[in-house]
Amino acid sequence: AACAPPRFDAARFDERGPKMAPKRALIRTWKIRAGDTVYVNSGKDKQSSGEVLMVDHRRNMLKVKGLNLRKVQDEDGNYKNIEKKIHYSNCALVDPAAGRPTRVGLTFTEDGDAVRISHLTGHVIPWPDPPKHLQKEAQEWDDGPKDTPPEIALKKTYDYHADNEA
Repeated sequence: AACAPPRFDAARFDERGPKMAPKRALIRTWKIRAGDTVYVNSGKDKQSSGEVLMVDHRRNMLKVKGLNLRKVQDEDGNYKNIEKKIHYSNCALVDPAAGRPTRVGLTFTEDGDAVRISHLTGHVIPWPDPPKHLQKEAQEWDDGPKDTPPEIALKKTYDYHADNEA
């Protein structure tokens, strides 16, 4: 078998940066979102639970409030603790009815909405509300002097049959 030629650091420039999960390992149906309460079942923060701050779909990781802390130094020289990411497989969603970690199944309604069902109790686990910075507010728009009224914008101006005869 032929060996691959040696690779130098400069040749691996495209592989630098944070590690992404390979395409075949990406989780297709995420059952955990930001705002959920999860239980960590392995790692240094084993048997603890917290609220999910963010979900990283490209790395199969999530950040849990107050868990997996690292001490970092900011520009002023002060030290502070920040949360680092935990792999999705090391967390279990907490059933709000029982208060214990559970596996989750997805069921789809007639409208096509996904509903989470707890395997532990069989109750529906509601999806959390999206964070405030992701919620869209309904904005009222006032028509300006350069806005075209809908009657003029929807008026038919092109006649296909007249153009087809020419």
